[in-house]
Amino acid sequence: MTTTSAFKIIKPGIYSLIQDLGRFGYQHLGITPGGPADLHAYLWANKVLSNSSNMASIEIHYGLISLEVLADSCISICGAEFGVTINNKPAFNWQTHHVKSGDIIQYGAAKTGKCGYLAVFGGLQTQPNHHSRSTVIRDQLSQITSTPLIAGQCLPITSQATKTATTELPIEVAVPRHYIPNYSTPLTLGLLPCYQWQRLNSKQQQQLLSNTYQISAQANRMGYQLTGEMITDLPTAQVSEGIALGSVQLPANGLPIILLQDRQTIGGYPKAGVISALDCGRLAQRQQGADINFKLENPLFSRYKMQAFKHFFDF
Repeated sequence: MTTTSAFKIIKPGIYSLIQDLGRFGYQHLGITPGGPADLHAYLWANKVLSNSSNMASIEIHYGLISLEVLADSCISICGAEFGVTINNKPAFNWQTHHVKSGDIIQYGAAKTGKCGYLAVFGGLQTQPNHHSRSTVIRDQLSQITSTPLIAGQCLPITSQATKTATTELPIEVAVPRHYIPNYSTPLTLGLLPCYQWQRLNSKQQQQLLSNTYQISAQANRMGYQLTGEMITDLPTAQVSEGIALGSVQLPANGLPIILLQDRQTIGGYPKAGVISALDCGRLAQRQQGADINFKLENPLFSRYKMQAFKHFFDF
């Protein structure tokens, strides 16, 4: 497979990473899965390009990235609203755009939401490690998978992809409007209780489900620390065990921590349960200070939604 450079990073933005679906099967070695912070936006960015679901794209947090196009190709923009421009002309969100060599793509600061995806037809062809191109900085597996994008970096695609993109793809493909989320609405997360839920007394359970929390400044791809009314007299720490995506930890300070894609692989804080991967994506789009509530979720209904979601995106 031959590749060609598709983009040159002019300004890397605040926090821009390469992500595919993630690095699975290695948590017993302490290797975090990683993967897209917002699975919904990531998968749509690939779907409108007719890419497979695991094609690597750029995950952009907070915006302010700018790139030079080095090869004619077709891109898609999905996720948070950044006011993207191509050659200083507005480029609509949640759709594809044909770009030519020499074009300049610029992102403003996030207006609504927090992270977005810039995908390219055929996917980015950076060097994989442990069967994934996802960037998880603290795992330090390789330079390309452990470092945010930097100025001057060039990102490759296959040579065949640039030929196909310029001759066979439609001029514009947009995500249907009813699939486009509103990242400004209040967010209620569905809690799937785990076996430790019963270690909480009824008052503590009711507190968690009735409190309105806010996202603190300690919110990143590893996890979101919430602020608000503290839950008191929580169970003490336990023997460390594996940590699932979306785990809702209850540390001694009584303020929940929701663990996300770059979470540690084991931990010893008590847990109330987990939220779904889809709710993790919704949470990842909320900025500091946003209100968060919990409700109990029906496990069968949650599983059905996830199965339907996977079937729709074929992954």
